[in-house]
Amino acid sequence: MSAESPSGVLSGAPDERRCISLWSLREDVLVDTSSTTGSVLLSGRWGEVRLRGVNSTVREALRRMSLGPISLTNVAAELVPTGPDRAPRGLSVGPSAGSKAEILMVLHRVQQMVVRSLTLEGADRLLLSAVPIAPAARCRPVPAGRRHPVRLSRFAFLRSEGKGFVLESPTSLHRMVLHGPEASWVVGMLGLPVTTEEIAAALPLSLQTVSEIIALLLATGMAVPADSDDGEKGEKGEDGKEGRRQENGHVPGPAAPYFAEDRDPALQSWSAVDLLFHSRSTLGRHDADFGATYPLAERMPPAPAVKSLPDGPRIALPRPVLDEVVAGDPPLTTVLEERRSIRSYGASRLTAAALGEFLYRALRVRGLREHHGDGRPPDEYTDRPYPSGGRAYELEFYLTVRDCAGIPAGIHYYAPVEHCLVRIGDAEQETAVPERIEEARIVAGLADPPSVVITITSRFHRLSWKYSGLAYALTLKHVGAVTQNLYLIATAMGLAPCALGSGDVDLAARTTGTDWRIEPGVGGFALGTRREERSPVPHRPSAIRT
Repeated sequence: MSAESPSGVLSGAPDERRCISLWSLREDVLVDTSSTTGSVLLSGRWGEVRLRGVNSTVREALRRMSLGPISLTNVAAELVPTGPDRAPRGLSVGPSAGSKAEILMVLHRVQQMVVRSLTLEGADRLLLSAVPIAPAARCRPVPAGRRHPVRLSRFAFLRSEGKGFVLESPTSLHRMVLHGPEASWVVGMLGLPVTTEEIAAALPLSLQTVSEIIALLLATGMAVPADSDDGEKGEKGEDGKEGRRQENGHVPGPAAPYFAEDRDPALQSWSAVDLLFHSRSTLGRHDADFGATYPLAERMPPAPAVKSLPDGPRIALPRPVLDEVVAGDPPLTTVLEERRSIRSYGASRLTAAALGEFLYRALRVRGLREHHGDGRPPDEYTDRPYPSGGRAYELEFYLTVRDCAGIPAGIHYYAPVEHCLVRIGDAEQETAVPERIEEARIVAGLADPPSVVITITSRFHRLSWKYSGLAYALTLKHVGAVTQNLYLIATAMGLAPCALGSGDVDLAARTTGTDWRIEPGVGGFALGTRREERSPVPHRPSAIRT
């Protein structure tokens, strides 16, 4: 028997204890056996299932499964049915085996509620558990051939929850909980194609234990088998027969295993991170809390609706007269049709008046209000010219000014309530100005350096305090809404707009003086003046109020 040190280091001979399958129900499943008709009601995250016509052995097995993992063989042997509770007709099995078959048939109907686990005989803990995380979850372990290559799916993620490892994949409808180090050892060897025999030879685990672990990983899609047509064949010679081709006197080894998921056209467009982000920020393929659940409400207060102004000199911006803006603007359809990303600029300078009108129309706070209800303390929220889910308005805007008449070059925070710029930046931030302008030019493929670069950041806590699962996806949606706003208003004003498709998150933090973990950069926008020949949208400047 193998020994394990407190640090989990392998030692000793292989552990030949038998691997045993255990069954339980998800922790959120309630079992009601009180019906006078003998039916059992299972209530879980995804609704209720009423099981009719089940015998006393099945009812007792379900009750025990709601308390924790059980061995169906042991339960069936302990609760041998008599009389009408007999084995299903046509099964040539003893009473206890018949009862186990009846239990398995019932569990097959409610697989979305059933947790499959493995343990070693006589052990006081589990090896691993497959937990269903969606109503469509199904699990039917089939052992791989002892010499058939398998590997971890390229979409699988191994992380810690503080109490052990969790293996997740956006392509799987299960979550694998690795309770014991033995399961982690096996998963650790699946980074490269490997056979069950090779794993058992390298670890102090029996071949049967490794086979059972691999079978469960394959059943849940966490591991994938090599394609049988390519994974076990060598290269073919010119005569069409299998063999190894000799080149320059060297005989190569067998061909590398082929895995279908690597060539699946439905998966080739996805990176593992993108697919996980998509699946976890939408509904249907996970069991995590989702929506306005206020996950942080009892731990910390919400972020204020309006960020406190940073220290620094303020530069008042001109305010346009909106009636005159409406009268002078081109029609919306014209603006929509003429909207373009413009990457070269005119000789005229951007002015404080134009910049002030642009920011006022696109980003200002139109009003500050209080929300009462939901049994929670009053929460302030703002009204602005662009949409924001839950009225969060978590986005902030910092301007790196290179050339704007009336505005000193440097880094400025846009104060949306006061409609002013606040000059920020220490010596280190000031040195980042040319770097930020150059980054924008390269990222957007600009022919000329822009007059102004707007860095969009997110006070993420404003969303994560209220929402589970979709907070970051929501802030990216808000960036899209704001970007369209900036495009349309710049087009209506005859300016040259261009969104930045990406950016250096550390450079954004250095430029704005923020902590990227608290207020990360999530978008950017370049602005300048149009060339005379590229101003198809007429714009009549409005009167300006200071």
